[in-house]
This record gives sequence, structure tokens and C-alpha cells, in this order.
Amino acid sequence: MVSSPDSRAARRSRRIAVAAIVAAALAGTAPAGFAQPQTYPAKPVRVVVNSAPGGLTDVIARLVGARMTMSTGQPFVVDNRTGGAGLIGAEAVARAAPDGYTIGVVAGAITTAPYLVPNAQFDASRDLTAVSLLMTTPMVLVTGNDSPYRTVAQVVQDAKARPAAISVASGGNATTTHLTHELFQQQAGIQLIHVPYKGGGPALNDVMAGHVPIYFDTLTTSTKLIQDKRVRALAVVAPHRLAALPDVPTMAEAGYPGVQASAWFAVVAPPALPPAVLARLNEEVSKALAAPEVRDRIVALGGTVEGGPPAVLSDLIRAEMPRWSKLIKERKITSE
Repeated sequence: MVSSPDSRAARRSRRIAVAAIVAAALAGTAPAGFAQPQTYPAKPVRVVVNSAPGGLTDVIARLVGARMTMSTGQPFVVDNRTGGAGLIGAEAVARAAPDGYTIGVVAGAITTAPYLVPNAQFDASRDLTAVSLLMTTPMVLVTGNDSPYRTVAQVVQDAKARPAAISVASGGNATTTHLTHELFQQQAGIQLIHVPYKGGGPALNDVMAGHVPIYFDTLTTSTKLIQDKRVRALAVVAPHRLAALPDVPTMAEAGYPGVQASAWFAVVAPPALPPAVLARLNEEVSKALAAPEVRDRIVALGGTVEGGPPAVLSDLIRAEMPRWSKLIKERKITSE
């Protein structure tokens, strides 16, 4: 059967069109509708940190970001957005375009802040994409080195003998340091006087000076002080004893297994992040956490390197929110 001139011309036109598309794709200039996806990341990535420069969240963000910059060849640039108990930074990530060019490094307070800030509409499990957990650090109950307290039992006994007479420091209202001692009071059936400070540093200074007898601190800031005998550790808030403090019992060993809390830090992104971008981000975070200099630094800070798939972080967020919201309501905790 002989093809008509019209059919031959049509086939020739199709061959020319296909050849042009293939050539353009190979040259990286495919026409609209046939463009190949760019390799992510193809430009600098903004890393929103929801705390001030110099804090632990900021330190971890810069440490991991520097390694991701080395790995990808694109800058991961920290942008500190403070305020609103960490919500301002978290919401900046939530509102960003879901293209992977704005991500966030946040602390666990994103799961409690919505219950503390009036009229907050933020929900970490709904408004953020979990990328990867970075590190965790347990809490530790410390007292001044000249304090009479040497066990948790002594603190509880004294608090029951003198209700609302013993002070407990925190790094600020509604911080993890505050929520942990509220949980302790609830579990032990005691009443302490809360003395909030503007940060953990001032709180520790007054504990060391003997002005406030007890404080639930993060292990990252207390380990060296404990080792130098500037403060005394009474118990660690962890499932098991810690290699850094092998002689310090856990809160469970002290009789309070319900006192469980830790500070944690994670990478998040806007909602509706494309799966391929999420996978690449998680891969790059995992590579950064595997780097010896990053791991060594996190361990030196008293932290535990975490990582893992996004589901690990999303499960943690979903578990933390109802637990802390219940405590906040029962204890009538506010950020004021």
C-alpha cells in the first residue's frame, strides 16, 4: 500500500518534532511541557532557626548546615526568626513555598508553644513536614555543690515537710526546663516555688551560687559543671543511666518513672513538600549526621545523634503534643 503525500509529511513532521525535543532535553533546554526536573538543590537554601543566634538550636543548625553545604555545593544559610515561644520561626517555615528552598531547624518547644501563646492556630503535625530528627539531650536534676540535697528523696521529703517553701529555677516560663519540673511536682505530689530566668545561663549561675536549690537543666549545659563539681547531679531524666554520668541514677530509679522529658532538635519543611525533595533532604541530613566532626560535636555537647526517616520525627511530634498539652492544662502553665 502506497502512503499518501499527506501521511508521509505528517510522519516526517512528527520525527522532526521528537528529534527536536530529544536534542533540547540533552542540551538542557527542553521546550515547555517537556522540561526535565532540576537537581535539588540548584540554589541556596534558607534555614529558618526559631531561636536567637548562639543558642543550642542555632549551634546545631549551623553545624549540620555547614556539612550540607559541603555535600551539595549549595549554601544552607541560617535565618534566625525569634519570638512567640518559637512560633514566629516555625510559622515562617509553614508559610514558605514547598520547594525545599526554605527549611527550618526547630526545638521540641514547637509542640508546646501553641498551647501557651494566646490565639495560636499553629499545629506542628499539620503545618510542617517532618524531615529528620537531629539530636536529643536528656534533662538532669541539679543542685548547688554546697546544697544539703544529695538525693531526689531528700528533695521530696523536704518539699512535703515545707510546702511551697523550696524554689526551683527554670530557663523561662513554658520552657522544657519549666515543664520538666512541673511534671516532677505532679508525679511527686509536691509544691515548689517557680523562679523563671531569662535563659539557662542565669538560672545555672544562681543554682551554683546557692540562691535557688534545684534546677532541671539540659545535659548539654550541665555535664562539664557536674564534672568540675560546680553543681551536683541528683538524677537524670532518661530511660537508663548515661555514659557521661554513670553514677547518677535515673528518675525512674529514684521512684518517679513518669518523669520523662528531653530536649530535641529537628529539621522541618513546609507542608506538601514533594516526596523527591523530602527524600533528598533526609538523605543530606543523614550524611551530615554521619560525618565524624558533626557526631563528635553533638556528643561533646551532651547530645545523642538521632537521624532516621521522616516518620521517626512525625511520630515524635504526634506523641509529644497531647502529652504536654495535658500537663499544661492540668498545671495551668502559661508563657507569662
